[in-house]
Amino acid sequence: MSKLLFLSITQKDSILASFAHVYKEDNYPPIAGKILGFFYISNEKYFTFDELMIELKVSKSAMSKALKLLLEFGEVNFKIFENNKRKRHFYLDIQGTIDKLQRLIDAYFMETQLLEETLKIRNNENKDLNEFIKISIKFNKEVLDYLEKKVKEHYKIIK
Repeated sequence: MSKLLFLSITQKDSILASFAHVYKEDNYPPIAGKILGFFYISNEKYFTFDELMIELKVSKSAMSKALKLLLEFGEVNFKIFENNKRKRHFYLDIQGTIDKLQRLIDAYFMETQLLEETLKIRNNENKDLNEFIKISIKFNKEVLDYLEKKVKEHYKIIK
């Protein structure tokens, strides 16, 4: 039985398709986006592999690959309960998701530093590209300042 009794099948499928589309833009396979979406729309915290497979109507291999990716990214984790040590119960890892956001911000910061270093070694032959790099550095710094402020404001659980 579905753990999303408040949604019709059409609503659930539509929302999960939207999650798949949005996460696909970030290079996730559609099933990974659907898994994340399913955790967000469900009132339950934990799901077994089989429950996720049934709810999302996907094959065992596709589910396995998507969960492996989400585990690597730290967005999903699992717990093994004493009463059933053979099954992993997967859940959306809130801190892992916040940590992933911080890693993305850190990578964006490093990219900005690389652009600054690159600009120092460039000559003036390609002025358009140099100007683009300068604008990108300024833009990135403004975005990074804003993101850092908002992450600290909203996600106080970041270490």
